[in-house]
Amino acid sequence: MSSLNDIRPTKGYLLDLKRRIVFVEKGYDLLKLKRDNLAKELKNTIDALQGKRQYLKKELNAMYIQLSTANRILGPIQVRGYALTIQNQLRIETLPTSIMGVTYPQIRILSNPSLDDSTDVLMKPIIENIHSVIHQILQLAELEAKIERIAEEFGRTNRKVNVLRDIIIPNYHERIHAITEKLDSEVLEELVRLKVSRTILERKRQ
Repeated sequence: MSSLNDIRPTKGYLLDLKRRIVFVEKGYDLLKLKRDNLAKELKNTIDALQGKRQYLKKELNAMYIQLSTANRILGPIQVRGYALTIQNQLRIETLPTSIMGVTYPQIRILSNPSLDDSTDVLMKPIIENIHSVIHQILQLAELEAKIERIAEEFGRTNRKVNVLRDIIIPNYHERIHAITEKLDSEVLEELVRLKVSRTILERKRQ
């Protein structure tokens, strides 16, 4: 039986504990649901990141072959010179996005570099592919940031779930059980006293 040194073994306190445990267990269920949803979202995002990395690797290999071909045909000096024909700059902004209370940066592209009309027809698809690869890298960065934030929140939520399950909720149930036993014992003692008193009175009347 739990020690009653630090709790009040009264009916009012028992009712208060029972109301609290209902609230705590509802909170536990909600946190557990959040944890499970975070775990699912984390897995899906990791899968998306792995798929994006594989796709980017293929794109980089294809772009390397294209650049090697252009170097052989046009020469490295002319290929580097076409980089000067790219106008404007890549402009991006990051916006806060939230999922299940987890905020992570979402990258939005404001403007893309544009090509000069004099760009060689051999270089145009290569430069366009470079732009595509840059977009893929930005998406990778976004996914990695999302994974990091979700993983942190998952860890915090999982710790809360464990504390509620292993410490707080069992402690409430232990206190409720101890107080219930104490009150039942007091009721039983009172019944015994009443029975003894009745027996004594009946004997006196005789």
